[in-house]
Amino acid sequence: MSQAQADGLRLRVEECWNVGLLSLDAQQAIVTIGFEMTPDARPIEGSIRLVDAEGGSAAGQQQAYRTGRQAIIECGSDGYGLPSALYDQWREVEITFNPARMSFR
Repeated sequence: MSQAQADGLRLRVEECWNVGLLSLDAQQAIVTIGFEMTPDARPIEGSIRLVDAEGGSAAGQQQAYRTGRQAIIECGSDGYGLPSALYDQWREVEITFNPARMSFR
């Protein structure tokens, strides 16, 4: 996957990630969420999982995870428009949700 495609995916998810819904505690949390996608670039809900969390309390981290999970599902409902020829490269992704800045890997 090219950097432009990775950035596009990150921006699509970021559009649905409503930081305003987070408590002050959850805004201190940085969570990395992993998930798998179908060949038509839709997230597989059952595969969405918390990979890592830091900052904030455990409750804040869980709230940040739930909000990130919802963003992945909502924005991916119509697929992320990734090239099917590169499916092996984007079948599994991790996105770090950071209120200050989001990153993708």
